[in-house]
Amino acid sequence: MSDISAMKQQSFPIPSFEEWKQEVEKSLKGKPFEKLYSTTYENITIKPIYTRQDIESLAHVEQYPGFPGYVRGTKPNGYIREPWKVSQEISASSPTEWNEIVKHDLERGQTEIHIVLERLGFPVTSVDDIEAMFSGISLDKYSLRIDAGAQSLSFLALLAAYLQKQQIPFDSVRGTIGMDPVGALAEKGQLSTPLAALYDVMADVTKWTKENMQGVKTVIVRGEPYHNGGANAVQELAFAFATAVEYIRACLDRGLVIDAIAPQIHFSFAIGSNFFMEIAKLRAARLVWSNIVQAFGGSESSQKIAMHARTSYFTKTVYDPYVNMLRATAEAFAATIGGADSLHVSPFDEAIGRADEFSRRIARNTQLILLEEAHIANVIDPAGGSYYVETLTAQVAEEAWKLFQQIEEKGGIVKALQDGFVQAEVENVAEQRKNNVKKRKEKIVGTNFYANLAEAPVQKASENNENDEKQLSSSALNEENVAQLQAGFGEKRWIETAIFMAVRRATAQEIEAALKADEASVSVKPIKQWRLAEPFEQLRKASEAHLEKHGARPTVHLINIGSIPNYKARADFITGFFEAGGMAVVKSEGIHTAEKAVSEAINANGTHYIICGSDESYTDIVPAIAKALKQANSNVKLYVAGKQAPDVEQSFVQAGVDGFIHIGSNCYETIVSFMKEMGVDLNE
Repeated sequence: MSDISAMKQQSFPIPSFEEWKQEVEKSLKGKPFEKLYSTTYENITIKPIYTRQDIESLAHVEQYPGFPGYVRGTKPNGYIREPWKVSQEISASSPTEWNEIVKHDLERGQTEIHIVLERLGFPVTSVDDIEAMFSGISLDKYSLRIDAGAQSLSFLALLAAYLQKQQIPFDSVRGTIGMDPVGALAEKGQLSTPLAALYDVMADVTKWTKENMQGVKTVIVRGEPYHNGGANAVQELAFAFATAVEYIRACLDRGLVIDAIAPQIHFSFAIGSNFFMEIAKLRAARLVWSNIVQAFGGSESSQKIAMHARTSYFTKTVYDPYVNMLRATAEAFAATIGGADSLHVSPFDEAIGRADEFSRRIARNTQLILLEEAHIANVIDPAGGSYYVETLTAQVAEEAWKLFQQIEEKGGIVKALQDGFVQAEVENVAEQRKNNVKKRKEKIVGTNFYANLAEAPVQKASENNENDEKQLSSSALNEENVAQLQAGFGEKRWIETAIFMAVRRATAQEIEAALKADEASVSVKPIKQWRLAEPFEQLRKASEAHLEKHGARPTVHLINIGSIPNYKARADFITGFFEAGGMAVVKSEGIHTAEKAVSEAINANGTHYIICGSDESYTDIVPAIAKALKQANSNVKLYVAGKQAPDVEQSFVQAGVDGFIHIGSNCYETIVSFMKEMGVDLNE
């Protein structure tokens, strides 16, 4: 007992940073300590360890949640009294089907009704559509999140007409019914209505809701068009804030004050796979927005940002799609640690087609597990005080502010889009991402790493949008309604006129037609929306089409040299390398002579062969195999696994070797080259 008592009194000495560094350098065995540093797509250097010294100069670290700056949250009690909203986006093929799905999901944990009109699956054209959608749903119990795209006037008018018909008070509605014309411009490249007219609508709708729907925000600023184009976290923030400032100035010019417009803006950010970066991004967003609104003279209350988060579409895959559940979970975890006010977790089959009941349930329950079982909401700002997260937050905020100021100097976000500055910035990072994926420096599990060619694809019922297209094209415009709407719009009464006419059966198409003007709207180069896995998915699809047409996948043959320990590591590497493109890999048993290797290769009747073994085993056997195989069939291609010394490579090439495949090889380009030589149609 006395020994135990003595042990309790002892403490371990705290090593210094220099002592730790010395131990690390020993483990590096001569490599410089700087090898442990890495650089992100944001061009931020990440150190291997962070200490108290890193945060000593950061003023925001000493803040408490709920106080200006708001890095640690806009609410003093975080999620404890009011958790984030479970805001799953829902689509369907018709208003009645959508109604059934929403009721089903609200009963099972969803807490906000979330619509993205462009992805809804059917057009909302009339009050009848709204009535079918919201039949039996108590709008006073659930908040709305309506992403209306470039303009919200038509949907808001139809909803208001429905509320009047049902005698539901306007002020019982809460949430967001928002428009984002600049986001739509960046995504599509053009708008059907001039920006000035859309800003008129934005200001008018904002004034009207302040008087009639006090609980509804009217402006959405989306970072997703940039994120899904390949932008980094700093760019997503900077472009979003530049857009918000564009809207603020437009509304100030139309008679609003900063404290009327700033609280009406609801940001939406995509949450990518870099866990700590995404936490820092949301925390930095609160700080930067607070500074921006303060610069406009906004009150402390107006400086509080409202943020919706959406797990990334950009990171999801078609192949091995169940891994998307894990990706979405990590991204949702980052969003909640970062302090999002509402969250959509993308269903695992998002990249394949419309979500079904199973994929919606898994996505929804991902949020509920974080809330109810992981107890994320029980701690306010759990990342607060982390040396790494606090430092990264400050760095992201600083870089986003610099880029935001660059855009302002160029005349604002619209001018920067017109000049191509924004697109060039995004494309620069997108190319880095593509190259890293193609070289497998950036790993996508199940796609460019650990591909499973035997997996059964997720089956989706074919989606037929013919009915939607017919409904849209066959809804003839009532010219009298359009004329009356235009007359009201000409008197600067957008929302009142639209509601008045919606009550009298005007359609969304008629409202939109009345908004259009003869003058040309702005057009820019759109930011291409893509997913990180697409290059390898295209190769997989080409390989599958080849299999279906010819009865076999494009195939490479391995010539394994020596015993299993001698060739296994490189054989496994080559197998994973080519399976990433959907190619079949035929392996041989260990071969000890060049004659045997050539004999088996000729009998295999292949076109592309790769020798796998140790560097020591290559010395004599590789030149012998190369010479004999090329003499037997000069058309075959022969490669060696592993990077060799320049003089060794040269001697192998002289013997007939066509190339070398190693960890530094561009996997995508290599597979493309092989497939072309094999006659695979890459456009299938």
